[in-house]
Order: sequence, then C-alpha cells, then structure tokens
Amino acid sequence: MRDFIRGWVVCLAIAIAACATVGRQFDTTHVNDIRKGAQDKAQIQAWFGEPYQRTAPLQANPAGCVERWQWTHAHSVAGGRTQSQVLIVDFDAAGKVCDNAFSTLGG
Repeated sequence: MRDFIRGWVVCLAIAIAACATVGRQFDTTHVNDIRKGAQDKAQIQAWFGEPYQRTAPLQANPAGCVERWQWTHAHSVAGGRTQSQVLIVDFDAAGKVCDNAFSTLGG
C-alpha cells in the first residue's frame, strides 16, 4: 500500500504542473488515530470529511478489504514546487477500517 501511495503522490506532482490544485484540503489531525478494526465509515468521514474518491469493490486485496476511500490535496507553491497529501483508508465488509496509509510530498 505504501508503494501505491508514493506512486500516486508522484503522479499528482506531475499532474499539478498542468493545473494549480488537485483534490481538496482535508484535516489531518486524526491521521495517527486511525486503527484497524476500531473506526467505521461514519467516524472516518466525521474526521476527514467527504472523500475525494471512493473505489468499490477492491479486487484481490490481501487484507480482505472491499472498499477504498481516498482524500487527496495537491497544489503548486512558489518556485514551481508541489505540495501534496494523500490519505487512503480501506474498509472491510463490516464497514470497519482494515488498512490505511498517509503520505505527504513537499512542504
């Protein structure tokens, strides 16, 4: 999952060269509070707001996750650099967190 996030952040950095902003800002206060099996979809949405993207069903996920929510925000800053944040939260069939990853680039 971490390699997937790194790849996604790099893709965002490339895409940002063509436009000023991708996605929307989200509160990162609770990123480190996410625990597998502890939070459900309602709690995650209360913490981070509406996801930028939802993917379901996930195919052949080794952790048994069936749905992925993603929050993305990237924007260009002075000097043509890019700052980005990506949060991915996967859910199991019961709607509980089964995996998550957070990454930042730039800053």
